[in-house]
Amino acid sequence: MRRSVQSRHLLFTAGIAVFSLAALSLLFSMLCYTYVIGDKRKTVDTTAEAVADVAAAVGDISGLNNWEISLQAASISRATGLHIFLADEGGRVVVCSDSIMSCEHIGDYLSADILSGIGETERYRRLTDLSGFYGEKRFVGAMPVSGSGGTTIGYVFVSAELGSARQLWRGITFMMLLTAAFVLIIIIPISVYSSRRETRPLKELAAAARQFAKGDLSVRVSPQAHTDEVGELCEAFNQMADALESSETRRREFISSVSHELKTPMTTISGYADGLLDGTIPMDSAEKYLSVISSETKRLSRLVRQMLDISRMKEKTETVTSVFDASEMLRQSIISLYSKIEAKGLALRPEIPETPIVVRGSSDDVSRVVYNILDNAIKFADAGTPLDISLFKQEGKAYISITDRGETIPEEELPVIFDRFHKSDRSRSMDKDGVGLGLYIVKTILDQMGEDVWVRSRDGETEFRFSLTVAA
Repeated sequence: MRRSVQSRHLLFTAGIAVFSLAALSLLFSMLCYTYVIGDKRKTVDTTAEAVADVAAAVGDISGLNNWEISLQAASISRATGLHIFLADEGGRVVVCSDSIMSCEHIGDYLSADILSGIGETERYRRLTDLSGFYGEKRFVGAMPVSGSGGTTIGYVFVSAELGSARQLWRGITFMMLLTAAFVLIIIIPISVYSSRRETRPLKELAAAARQFAKGDLSVRVSPQAHTDEVGELCEAFNQMADALESSETRRREFISSVSHELKTPMTTISGYADGLLDGTIPMDSAEKYLSVISSETKRLSRLVRQMLDISRMKEKTETVTSVFDASEMLRQSIISLYSKIEAKGLALRPEIPETPIVVRGSSDDVSRVVYNILDNAIKFADAGTPLDISLFKQEGKAYISITDRGETIPEEELPVIFDRFHKSDRSRSMDKDGVGLGLYIVKTILDQMGEDVWVRSRDGETEFRFSLTVAA
């Protein structure tokens, strides 16, 4: 069974909290227990040494079964809450702090194992019932009582009951467990809220991805003020969605445009070819119609090539940082079209500075812009009229202007002159081979460079002007 990120996050948080609190409770309880036992041990050792000193001083003279030793043991027992008794060298209990006059323990014997253990280490510390001497296990400390000759004349036993220590330990443990439960009660709702808040964008991403799979490329994910990795993921998804939608839009536009523009020449080619094959067109006119078929085929080739060029230009995302001399580039463009200018009988009037004007961008792309505009100007200019080409700088920008004289572009067509496949009325009569993509390519290149292009057409003059950024 697959678990959601939210449930895993909740289980992980709760598990860490439970483990941490349990470990902390256990550690704290052990430290408390150790501290209490250590304190008991220190008290037992100190008391045993004090009683042993008294017993050694008094017992060496009058024996351990002495009123003064009994009184001292009883007084210390009341002051410390410890149980004290003394046994002679044979293990027989002779003094007990329970009662000065008489005690049920007096006369009892301790096992030889206990006495031998004291003799070997000179210090006895055990959690024991002294082989049944006590009804429950107690912390017992014992040490020998030495006489004046260094001989052992008896033993001192001091014991502390652990009931209070255990009760304290249980109380602390209970408080820690209660605290742990309280913390869990607080942590779990907070964890649920946090996990839901963190996974909400992920669920939106999943839903958006499903919409994408169904073909809806307009869906986007709201970052919801996330500034962490989740917000970055949402932004990356939206950027990917924008790129995919843009790519799909270009693909559809390309297919739509190609299918629309290929329709007319393909119909022409097919019609003439069928006419030649079925004899509708006489053989003496075959050369004429084959020439039309060849012309339309070449126009199709140009159309497809230009469409592919536009598609590549739109997919280009890198920023061009190269520089070039706009003056030299403009001269080369004029030379490449000079034969057309001369054939039309146009009077070329260039105004190009002798000094270099260095601009930013791709020389090939800007050269193509100039070529397309200049080719249009030559095509639509009246024969024998002036053709003005100028390059100048103004306020950190360079401008190239190309002006021809002839039939002007209707004012209502100026706003759409750079649209794809747009051909004005004068184009339809004069530009038989064009496909209406030249100025669209110009606008596409300049838009990608962040530059502007303008057109003015009135009083028999048509001017195209575009900007370039001067390199610092």
